[in-house]
Amino acid sequence: MGSLRSIATAVAAAALLTQTSAQDTEVCGAANYHPSEYTCYNNTALCPKFFGLPTVPCAGAGGCYSQHSLSCSDGALRSLPPATSAFTLTAWGVRGTYQDKPVKACGGYLAIGANARECISCDASVPGVNCASYGKKTVFLPDGGMAVDVAGGQYWYVDPRDGMLRYTESPTLTGTNGTAVGWNATVPHAPVEGQEWAGQRVTVQENGFFEFDTSSKYWFACLRTMLGGVVGTGRTWRIYSPSAMNVEGLDCEKIKLVAKAVDRKQGAYKYQ
Repeated sequence: MGSLRSIATAVAAAALLTQTSAQDTEVCGAANYHPSEYTCYNNTALCPKFFGLPTVPCAGAGGCYSQHSLSCSDGALRSLPPATSAFTLTAWGVRGTYQDKPVKACGGYLAIGANARECISCDASVPGVNCASYGKKTVFLPDGGMAVDVAGGQYWYVDPRDGMLRYTESPTLTGTNGTAVGWNATVPHAPVEGQEWAGQRVTVQENGFFEFDTSSKYWFACLRTMLGGVVGTGRTWRIYSPSAMNVEGLDCEKIKLVAKAVDRKQGAYKYQ
């Protein structure tokens, strides 16, 4: 229980990341607060927002907690169970640019933003395939797969070469020496010699956080201008793990990724 209380306390500390809003303050009980930074419950309890996500009070447990990490029952905080359902991902961050933005698949990488594309195809000539039956959203599976029906499947993974969150068109990748390298998306093995990622993995909670398993638990959204675009137009943000190379990167901001359970058929036949 002590560790869960620590998590709830950490939520309050993380609220310091929130930038002060220019809007007028409101009143909750005897306290003034910025609605962009806090949520008022029953005019008695103020809970901080965590990467733009509201936290809620847990009666009897004290403090506030994130519903994307914990549940509250009879005054006790409990961790959410591991995901078992297919899910979509949504990005959240301090600024509006990163709040409630769906993660989309295109070109082998995953991105957010108004110009992020979902590149989907379907081969209607394959026996038994009904292209109209798919929801055509970017949908993930907790075992590391993508929600697709194409032969061989597709898999999401964290690329050890640059830390980018990507997906593959095949259950294997090719190493630098030309040999096929087995790839488990949730426990990645580097296809490049000399890179060790042993013990690092992605954890997904049912209707909760999608996290790279390091102490930081966040991701980076890094700005990219689409090929041929002018700076300021055609913008999209690709998603990276919090590696040392990305901590010092330009145009990168911390985000959280939230999984939402959906029907597997909300996915696609194939992501291009």
